[in-house]
Amino acid sequence: MPDGTVLVSEEILDTTRLAPCLDLVWEDMIEHEDMVAGLDVTWYQYYSSDYILLLVICTRIGCVLIRFGGFIFGHLPQSLQRFLNNKNISFVGVHIKEDVNRSIRNNLPLEIRNAVDVGELAADVLHQPHFRGLGLGRLATVVLEFPLRSRSSRMAQFYYTGFPWLEMNEIESLTTDAYAAYKLGKKLLGF
Repeated sequence: MPDGTVLVSEEILDTTRLAPCLDLVWEDMIEHEDMVAGLDVTWYQYYSSDYILLLVICTRIGCVLIRFGGFIFGHLPQSLQRFLNNKNISFVGVHIKEDVNRSIRNNLPLEIRNAVDVGELAADVLHQPHFRGLGLGRLATVVLEFPLRSRSSRMAQFYYTGFPWLEMNEIESLTTDAYAAYKLGKKLLGF
């Protein structure tokens, strides 16, 4: 990661591995009293509809990359719905509330009980209203004092081509935003 942290990333391709992975993340959150999770959503537009291709959740122990192509296109597995609706977890991301509204408009029930927009949080906690308009990279640079390189806008297009695996540099690119949101959330929420 940009700050030198090495994280374990788990790529979930099917629902059989999702529940055990989320259970492990939840157990670690309880054990370490770390109830913050960074969240990033990768969208793909197909004709007039938007689809979630990838949901990345980043915590203290690492990142979970949940691929939506094929196996859960159009609905969320029950284990993921339970995790996202856990009132004890603060899911922090940039424009996270917009992602929720966008999913509702596209008939995908992405419900997040405790969604926290990192820009709004930074503006409120640091008393800097202009932080609401900053992107994740700029917020990470200003608040965390480490530069964050934005991921390529072509990543979603590449991802959609259906490659069954992701290379290490692609995984790092996809997890960087969720990791930065996690670090910002931890700092700003006082954990």
